[in-house]
Amino acid sequence: MSQVNTIANVTDEIDGDEAVHQNISAGVALADVLQTTLGPNGRDKMLVGDGQVVLTNDGASIVDRIDIESPAAKLVSEVAHSQGGDIGDGATSAIVLAGALLREANELLEDGFHPTTIVNGYAEAVTRMQSRLADIATWENPDDEMRRQIVETSITGRWDAERTAFLADLAVRGYQAAQSNDGPRLENVTIHGIAGGETADSELLDGLVIDTDRSSTSLSDVPAPLPKRVEGARVAIVDDELTIQTPESAPQFSIEDVNDRQRLQTFETDEYERYVDTLTTHDVDVLFCQKSIDDRLKALLAQAGILAFERTRQDEVHKLQRATGASPIMRLGELNVSAVGHAHVIERRTLGPSEFTLVRDSASTQVSLLLRGGTDHVVDETERIIVDAIDLLVSFDASPGVLPGGGATEVALAADLRTWSRGIGDRTQIVVNAVADALETIPRTLARNAGHDPIETLLELRHRHDDGDATVGIDVGTGEVTDMYSRGIVAPIRLNERLLANATGGVTSILRIDGIIHVDEPMHGEEDGHDHDHEHGVGGGFQSDPHGYPWAIGH
Repeated sequence: MSQVNTIANVTDEIDGDEAVHQNISAGVALADVLQTTLGPNGRDKMLVGDGQVVLTNDGASIVDRIDIESPAAKLVSEVAHSQGGDIGDGATSAIVLAGALLREANELLEDGFHPTTIVNGYAEAVTRMQSRLADIATWENPDDEMRRQIVETSITGRWDAERTAFLADLAVRGYQAAQSNDGPRLENVTIHGIAGGETADSELLDGLVIDTDRSSTSLSDVPAPLPKRVEGARVAIVDDELTIQTPESAPQFSIEDVNDRQRLQTFETDEYERYVDTLTTHDVDVLFCQKSIDDRLKALLAQAGILAFERTRQDEVHKLQRATGASPIMRLGELNVSAVGHAHVIERRTLGPSEFTLVRDSASTQVSLLLRGGTDHVVDETERIIVDAIDLLVSFDASPGVLPGGGATEVALAADLRTWSRGIGDRTQIVVNAVADALETIPRTLARNAGHDPIETLLELRHRHDDGDATVGIDVGTGEVTDMYSRGIVAPIRLNERLLANATGGVTSILRIDGIIHVDEPMHGEEDGHDHDHEHGVGGGFQSDPHGYPWAIGH
């Protein structure tokens, strides 16, 4: 019955060669859009919509923003999402390579190759390439200098050398601060972007920074003056609200006469004073409460000189615990010496248009990155750079091999594929050589986008690699073909492993399609009447708005 219904819902169908041609054309078209954005000298795209104009050359941001109608182009766009999600870099390169592989596949199809032959040949080629990456790579113990080189290579675009070096160093220090005996704990890093100021004003702080304008965490609203800065602060965290029962919350309580009311007032006063006495006995200077604080208690705490914050988010409670060493308690009566934490300084500061609370301590396992920039667009892009850079460093430390950049790795792989293919005794040899041609799209595009002759550059690269210089690539700044390691232009081996897998995986998915069927009702994976809800978790230690700014950068 389900099959009959599905056929009845078909409104349009494209089969055979026409379907394959449409899919390939759509994928190539998307790659062509992004090709000119590749590398340090990539051009910008102007994205216009909903009254906003964004200039960016970050491939992942472009794919996220544009409305892609073609299903095949959407498959190619997923290559960027997979690459960015896995590694944090290489999204544009992956799509450009996917487009080149689709072009080569189209020519093979026109020459009479069956799609299955092409798919199998691509699979054999990617297996060979991934096995060769380890031989091409340089393996060594990770150090901060190598980490900075990796991040600087990924920070491509219109950043000058000084700002690139500054951001690379900031990302490495942030990553190192998140290290533990079990490896990096990215949840220990909080990132806040603040418009106003220069990029060089960005800083890494030991402890937690809370944006009280965006967070539910707020300073108790009392008429008494509250300190802006508390040094040597003793900190308590209550993972509940601070109040006492009232007739409204305890309906069984009733007041019969004046004496009952006086007893109630005396009870409330005693309870409030007990709360304050408990905190002052333990010399608590700053209190964070997960829920609300009773208005009368707020005033008493202020009079006692205790800085009180209420409605602290649960995730910030955990961060405060790491920042101060305080142990959250459910009831204030449970407070003891071991539950009280410490901060060298707790400061309320206005940064740009927002109010922040800084909880700082050198022993903190929680760190915060305050990122500055002249505009919101600059801040957003700086935040994207730092987040992607830290993801990239996680990949590097997991597999500490580095490959030469500037197209050197692609040229080396292409040369290896051509040599290896000579031992293949069937038509797969031609398919493998087509993959080699597609790989060389990367160095050609880097040269073209930098204003250098792509043909001459590629010929020189081939010649140098044939002579045994397997680490030479193009320095796009000078146009010189030179050793990439000596210039510090390197990338983690896992970046290229995933780039090859993602690009070929997206292309083979498209080549396996021999029909496009449009239906006039929503599609169901199983019989009608069965609804399925799915939740998809998002990996990684932290997320960031990927939107770029008018000088966005891509690699």
